[in-house]
Amino acid sequence: MSSYAHHGPVEAARRLFDEMPERSVVSWNAMLSGYVQNDRPDEGLRLFDQMVGAGVRPNETTWVSIVAVCSAKGDARFAESIARTIMERKVPMNCFLETALIDMYAGCGNLVKARMIFDEMEDRSWVSWNAMIAAYAKEGDLNAARELFDGMPAKDVISWNTMISGYSQNGQFGVALELFGDMTAVKGMMPDEVTMSSLISACGRLGCLEHGRWLAQYMQENQIEPTVSVYNALIFMYSSCGSLEEAKRVFEEMPKRDVSSYNSLISGLAANGDGYEAVALMRQREEGIKPDAITYLGVLTACSHAGLTEEGCRVFEMIESPTVDHYACKVDLLGRAGRLDEARKVIDDMPVRPHAGVYGALLHASRIHKRVELGELAAEELFRLEPGDAGNYVLLSNIYASARKWGFVEKVRRVIRERGVDKVSGRSRIELDGKLHLK
Repeated sequence: MSSYAHHGPVEAARRLFDEMPERSVVSWNAMLSGYVQNDRPDEGLRLFDQMVGAGVRPNETTWVSIVAVCSAKGDARFAESIARTIMERKVPMNCFLETALIDMYAGCGNLVKARMIFDEMEDRSWVSWNAMIAAYAKEGDLNAARELFDGMPAKDVISWNTMISGYSQNGQFGVALELFGDMTAVKGMMPDEVTMSSLISACGRLGCLEHGRWLAQYMQENQIEPTVSVYNALIFMYSSCGSLEEAKRVFEEMPKRDVSSYNSLISGLAANGDGYEAVALMRQREEGIKPDAITYLGVLTACSHAGLTEEGCRVFEMIESPTVDHYACKVDLLGRAGRLDEARKVIDDMPVRPHAGVYGALLHASRIHKRVELGELAAEELFRLEPGDAGNYVLLSNIYASARKWGFVEKVRRVIRERGVDKVSGRSRIELDGKLHLK
């Protein structure tokens, strides 16, 4: 049962568990741990209730698992309830349980409580340090994360990866690369696939093609075997940087692909307006991989950019349970083709509440095709959903201007002034001679 619970399928483990004539606390813990590892917190909580109801006394392992369930749920109120129960029952504290509590509070956004537990720990393991560093990095508090990192008595590869990933995900790629250099200078410390995947993905997000190529070369020279996640990061990086041929080469070289491999390349094709190839790739699925929500988003975007309206509509019909983002793509698809009345009907018939992306697509299409009444409708909803976004006001003003409704143009400008809405100047990064620059 333990093997099924941890390596799947978890349903098979549950059947074996239910058939057991007698269950010890070890059996309950194995099943509970299976739900944790398979990211099924609600079922884990129900099992815990059944365990308590059956009169089985939880041990330290049980509490570690149930705290991990709370961490996965991110429910602050329930987390506090579990922590209180642990205190009231005087459950003996150890490094594993304290680290689980750090993860739980961090997952619920309570870094103060997480740090309090960390500071009170008598015996901290690498896992404890890494959990606290990861919590700060996830919240974007890189100064606190770095202070802890620098104060570690010893660092393992996970410590370095956590810090490098934190810098990468928070846009501080230069610092991440510097830290990568420090890591490789430590005797016996070798980057792994997680390190490389994090840095390569950051190159893709920032458009740093030369840095990405250098990292790929570094892997070859140091004989770091790429995993599926590293291959996917390379595809994402090359696609995002506009080097589709290199992305395709990596895709073809992969010994094994998963759905993210297809999604990364499809997204690249979409960004470059290659709708036909994106649809063909989705239909190919040599490994028998089923498209997911992200696959369909990529293909719909590709069809929209390439003007493949009918093909895009056919793809939309293939989606079993379309999300609001899929509907936004269909509105964009029809809007670009000038079929705004159909786009409006899609919005009216949506089974879910439209978000700003849906109305944004309609507003953009209304500007292109000079449909004042639909532009007004979309803008009104956007003013409610995104009152501080100046771009929506500017687009509506442009729609009025193209229709020569100058009085309405002035009215929109007056509303902008009265509401204090202002355009925020953006900053972008460019890569010149292998170096990052802000402009």
